[in-house]
Amino acid sequence: MWHDRNAHFDRRESLPAPKPGSSVWPRQHCPEFTPRKEHLPTEGSQCWFCRYADFHLKSPVALEVGICCWPDIQIG
Repeated sequence: MWHDRNAHFDRRESLPAPKPGSSVWPRQHCPEFTPRKEHLPTEGSQCWFCRYADFHLKSPVALEVGICCWPDIQIG
């Protein structure tokens, strides 16, 4: 079975509200976006840079799809 990873990875989507416990793609965003300390301002308000999203960024391999953990901060 062939899977086109870029079909989802490049998806930009504005979510109406946080999705606690649900999957979030890196380029999605919601009104509760709060940047991490390491946030790059040129990248905008995307889940990949949100303090509430868990992409296992401190693990050897990050997740392609994260988990929304709002309102619990994951990485400062």
